Formats: sequence, structure tokens, C-alpha cells
Amino acid sequence: MAVDDRNEFRRGIDDGIVMLFALVSESLGWATTALLDQNVDLANKVIAEDGIVDERSAELAALVRDRVSIANLDADELEDLLALAQIIPELERSADLAEHIAKRTLRGLGGVITPRSRGLIQRMSDVAVGMWQLASTAYAERSRDVSFHLADADGELDKLSADLVGEGVAEGVDPSVAVDLALIARFYERIGDHAVNLARRVDVMAAPRRLSARRKGKRPSVSRADGGGGRLRRLVSKLGHLRLVPSDEGFFDLFQAAATNARDCAEALHKLIVSLDDLDVNYESIKGFERRGDQTTAEILHRLDASFVTPYDREDIHALAEELDDVVDDMFAAAELIHLVRVTQPLPEVAELADVLVTMADEMVALIGCLRSGDRARYRLQRIESLERQGDVIFRRTIARLFSGEFDALDVLKWKDIVQSLENSINTIEDVSDVVESILVKNS
Repeated sequence: MAVDDRNEFRRGIDDGIVMLFALVSESLGWATTALLDQNVDLANKVIAEDGIVDERSAELAALVRDRVSIANLDADELEDLLALAQIIPELERSADLAEHIAKRTLRGLGGVITPRSRGLIQRMSDVAVGMWQLASTAYAERSRDVSFHLADADGELDKLSADLVGEGVAEGVDPSVAVDLALIARFYERIGDHAVNLARRVDVMAAPRRLSARRKGKRPSVSRADGGGGRLRRLVSKLGHLRLVPSDEGFFDLFQAAATNARDCAEALHKLIVSLDDLDVNYESIKGFERRGDQTTAEILHRLDASFVTPYDREDIHALAEELDDVVDDMFAAAELIHLVRVTQPLPEVAELADVLVTMADEMVALIGCLRSGDRARYRLQRIESLERQGDVIFRRTIARLFSGEFDALDVLKWKDIVQSLENSINTIEDVSDVVESILVKNS
């Protein structure tokens, strides 16, 4: 594909992304079939195909970076390229969730669940695959009409997820099966959320061009206060009755490792922002922290799967592992955008945000250390809350300056998503503190 030819590049990228949509939909269907039929060979095929998605995603991301490096791109194309840089990783993460479902086949889950649970899983798969097909069509046609239909499907998926968790907490269900059903419900729910997010990104690409800042919303499954999401949280909370003592202390070490990795990633991102001369070296360092974070998260989830007794409720361990991983993912997104657009002069406000991020990451490491004893946890929680408010002030000041007319359109496009990613990282650290606070309150 010739990246210097705009039309040829666009055709090649569109074909590649539509292919990724198809691979994710296919993997999701196969993963469900493998789980329900206990087809180990098919499950291993899904797991192997996740590597293909990873490779294709890396290839497409490299092509987008090459295209961005071309001089004199117009503002519309640059905005599209930045959207593509966010769409591709989301497709990759969705394939990872299909892989997680397939791995439950290797644990023999499909052979021990009830007929009702099997029916719920099949329906969830059908709804999720349909959502992905709609999102794929929206991308191919640059349609803005899909979000409404996806919202209805997402609501149904949330209700099905709650019903599946309800099956898990029914009387007489083996605790390990209950946990697996809760995780399966979460995987399908997140796949649906990704489809909704991708449709929203397509909506932005298809909308009339306007340089506007967009705040990152909470994930629907986390922030929803009513409907299926609230019911899901109430049902999952019943899993706490399965917890016994003594518990596996190894989780504390893994949480500490994940938090320390996030802190080290924040320091590397700060170094990248204030020293753009070493852009490639610092970017590779941050990529290493992102991979290490994924590995630590996988270790936590594997330990959760293998442990009958845990120090905290299983859904809390899962939520904390996920939020710690999201902190690093958000920082990597900022680094990836900086690396992609090759900014040459840092904004002073961006360095200020990076300072706040590093300080918050330090406090997060200390807060995670409080999980063992609870000592000084309240102080750490208050510090993180205060720093998050400070970050909000800097974020609003930065956005105001970007849209003040001081910068040309291309510079605004380059910086606004970078600034947003830094703000997302700060908000996610606060999300980590919320989970920790919830754990401490439950166990006080």
C-alpha cells in the first residue's frame, strides 16, 4: 500500500479495518461455540487467531503513523487519522476478550453449567455479534445512524449479563463456576461496550468537521446507576458470601507490581513529554510498560481463576486489576498519539499535566500498599482526590488555550487528543482509588 497516495491509503486502511471487524465477530462466534460445545480444538483456534489480529493491528497502526508523517496533510485527514489511531487498538482489545471466553473452554466450564446459563450465553453472543456487524457496517459506510440501534442492543446485553450472574449466585452453584459465569458476563458486556465506542468514533469521523474537545465518559458498565448495570452489581456482590479465610496473599504482590509498573510508565511518559528529542526511545520504553501491565493483569486473572479463597471479593479483585491496567493503557494512548503526530514543541500545560500524573501515580502506589493494613489509606485517598481536581483545572486551562485562536487548526488537532488522553489517565487513577476505597469499606 502506498501511504503517499491518499486514495490508495484510505482504501487499504478501510479494507484492513473492515477485515478486523470481521475477524472479531468471527472469533466471538467461534469462542461461544467452543465454550458451549466444549470444543477444545476450536477454542485453541480462537486463541491462535488472536495473534493474527494483533499482527494485523500492528501493521495498520504502522501505516497510519507513516501517513501522519507526511507533510502538509489537511486538517480533515489528520482528524481522521487520529480517529483511526484510536479505533485500531479498540479492535485489538475486543479480540482479546473473545480469546478470554475461549480460554474458559479449556477449564471445562461448558460441561458444568445449567441449560439456562447456556441459553443466556448463546443469546449474549448473538446480540454481541449483531452489534459488531452493525458497527462494521457503520465504519464501512461512514454511517451516523447506528448508535441508536446499538444503544438498545447494549441495554439487552446488560440485562442478559445480569441474568447470567444471577444464575451463578443461585443456591448450590459451585463457587468457581459462579466466578467464571460472572467473568463471562463481564467479557460479553465489554465487547458490547467496545462496539458502542467504535460506532461513536465513526460518528465523529462522519460528522461535519469541528474542532471540539471531547471528555472521556465513564464506561457504561461501570457508571450506569440503573437498569441492567445496577442489577449486575447487586447480583455480583452476592459472590462475597463465597469468600472464606485464610486467603491467598499473592494478590497483594501482584497489585503492588501493577501499580509500580503504572508509576514507572507515568515517569517515562513525563520524560517523553519534556524531552521530545528522544521520542522513539521513550516511546519504546512506554510500550514495554504497557506490555508488562498486560502480563501482570493476566497473572492476576489467572490467579483469581485458580484460587478458591481470595483476600477480597472476586469482583473487586477483577475490577482493581482492570482499572490498574486501564491507567497504563490511557498513558500509552497519549504516548502513541505523541509518537504518531511527531510534535516538536511541548505545551507548558501538558508538562504540568504530566507532573500531576506522576504525583498521582506515586500516591496510587502508596494507596495500594495500604490494602494490607489500611494505615493512612484515608490520607492517600484525599491526596488523589485533590490532585485529580488540580488536573481538571489544568486540563480546562489547556483546552481553553488551544481553542483561543493562538494555534492553527493542525496544532489544535494534534494536541487536543493528547491532552484528553492525559486527563483520562488522571481520571483512571481516581477510579483505582474508588475501587480501593470500596474494598477497604467492605472489609473494615
